[in-house]
Amino acid sequence: MKKIVWGTLFVIASLLEANQVQSIIKDIDKTNQESILSQKKINKLSSQEAKIYDSYMKIQKELKQQKLYNEQLSSYLATQEKEIPKLKQQLSEIVITHKRIIPLMFEMVVTLEKFIDADKPFLFQERTRRVQSLKSHLANPNISISEQFRTIFDAYKIEYSYARTLEAYRGSLKNDSSKTVDFLRIGRVGLYYQSLDLQESAIYDLTHHKWIILEDKYNQDIKKAIKMARKKIAPDFLTLPVLTTKAN
Repeated sequence: MKKIVWGTLFVIASLLEANQVQSIIKDIDKTNQESILSQKKINKLSSQEAKIYDSYMKIQKELKQQKLYNEQLSSYLATQEKEIPKLKQQLSEIVITHKRIIPLMFEMVVTLEKFIDADKPFLFQERTRRVQSLKSHLANPNISISEQFRTIFDAYKIEYSYARTLEAYRGSLKNDSSKTVDFLRIGRVGLYYQSLDLQESAIYDLTHHKWIILEDKYNQDIKKAIKMARKKIAPDFLTLPVLTTKAN
């Protein structure tokens, strides 16, 4: 009877210990799960903290760069403030220069136009068109003053170059467009023409602004000079009449 009682008590005790073990295992599993969740939270917080730290360092770097830029900008502005009086003075001088040079350029164009009109009538249409082009340039606000002055200066250089060249070209007389002739210009010393049939030659009288018919003996020399100007023959000596300002 006693053995049965003790056996029963042992079984009961074993069952109680098994239940406690299961309870303990459950508690351990729960603790482990909580630990895992806690670790995940810690890892997440660590990752967020690392991102925040990186952002902080990036902001610090940008602030440092901005500070350096502001310092450079302040230095630049201080230098510019010192230059402002000089720049104002230069601007004032530029305005004054413009006020002086613009009337000068118009005067130069008018002078050139009057000179061409009073000069020997060689390449008259070409030279007149050049003057009209200069006037258009001066009336165009999109063309800079420096460019306008350059074109006027170039026109004057072209006029100056005529004094050093020998030229022959075909064209019509200024006051008789129906008459086509060969013109011969020897620098600015003499302007001649010869009819296409080689029977008439003339020299321009600048004093009286008219053509003077030459003697027939000059026809051959003028013909030769025209060929020289056109580079059809080699340069050679010529005998041509020349009018002075006192000539009749």
